[in-house]
Amino acid sequence: MISTSDLVAKIEAQSPRVSVTRGPLGDGAEERLVVEGDIGLTPAQVLPYAARRIEIARALEDDPDAEKQGLLGIERDGKLLRWRRGMTLTYCVWRPSFGSDDEHAAAVKGMRAATSDWSAICGVEFEHVAQHDHAAALSDDVSFPVVRQAGGGTLIAMAFFPDDPPPQRFVSVFDGFFSSQPNAFDPIGVMRHELGHVLGFRHEHIRPEAPDLFDPESLDHTMAITDYDPTSVMHYVAAGVGDPKLRFTERDKAGARLVYGGPDSEFTFAD
Repeated sequence: MISTSDLVAKIEAQSPRVSVTRGPLGDGAEERLVVEGDIGLTPAQVLPYAARRIEIARALEDDPDAEKQGLLGIERDGKLLRWRRGMTLTYCVWRPSFGSDDEHAAAVKGMRAATSDWSAICGVEFEHVAQHDHAAALSDDVSFPVVRQAGGGTLIAMAFFPDDPPPQRFVSVFDGFFSSQPNAFDPIGVMRHELGHVLGFRHEHIRPEAPDLFDPESLDHTMAITDYDPTSVMHYVAAGVGDPKLRFTERDKAGARLVYGGPDSEFTFAD
């Protein structure tokens, strides 16, 4: 089996690299190594990531059924990680980072639809604080900004997890998000997927139940929520699995409700 140090070297040699910034395009850029398709690692995060990959590979050698879980949430201190009950996640779509009004409008539209979709299936609320879109500098008064990034290659968008430090809490959209090619991913679906990470959900396709089309990832610090779902909004697309539109499945809806409860639309609230 490959050693941890060799896997680190392989990740560093073969993983796509992108520059991301919370400032205007190209200003103060930091490098990320992209694993699992849209998870950006800082250089310091590569070693622990590789060590976890080795852990699951060894577990599967000993027991092919090891670590099988359903829709994955993130575990911290034996409990599921989620945003605090009743919290509204606020965001801006920061215009100075976008190259044109049309691109900015497309990102605003994608976020509006995707946040509405999440709020319709479970008890989460988002708010677009539009007055911060055109601010000269990013505001700390929102939970996260949506920022345009240059390039990206096959990387379309990238997000964060709830326990990432505040400086790393931003959603990035790359060139591919604005592609007009016939086989391009649905931009609203892409936002639904990325917001799944923001809410604390991991990829479906990293588990042993998934076809051998993707690299397995350690399930350390994850918790089962539902059975494996090959067409989940959190599953990448390949032959026979995934949904190019990245729509919610019934298991997605059930899992989201288990973590965040039902949507407000299902209740009548007393004064």
